[in-house]
Amino acid sequence: MSAPAKRKKASYIGVPAVFKFDLACKHINDAYGGFGCYVVGSALERPDWRDVDVVLILEDEAFKREFPGTSHSTFEFDTKWLIHTVAISEWLKAQTGLPIAFKIQPQTWANKTHSTKEGKRRNAIGLRFAREIDE
Repeated sequence: MSAPAKRKKASYIGVPAVFKFDLACKHINDAYGGFGCYVVGSALERPDWRDVDVVLILEDEAFKREFPGTSHSTFEFDTKWLIHTVAISEWLKAQTGLPIAFKIQPQTWANKTHSTKEGKRRNAIGLRFAREIDE
């Protein structure tokens, strides 16, 4: 009889850092809207990750309003985009103690880059849930 398959973890970030991370991402999601923050990359795949990759996905039109004059091939060179990326990476690091690599991406580009069809994962973080009120 073979051993049961080992269950894959949702992430390898660990507690309590992931709780601090979730709280910090709630603020980013509130500030920017869109589809919210997602963890992508090695912190989802293995325990020896180097940094935590975080992507804030905005609807394409919202991304264009936030970063006018950019395209899907040039936004990573835009000065405003770079300032947001660096500042939010540093803020998340200060809030969580984690090495963070934060990026903002338009929806179409993010869906191509982090396609679940290719086996890549992305896990939402910083979600807010409505409370049920007992009557």
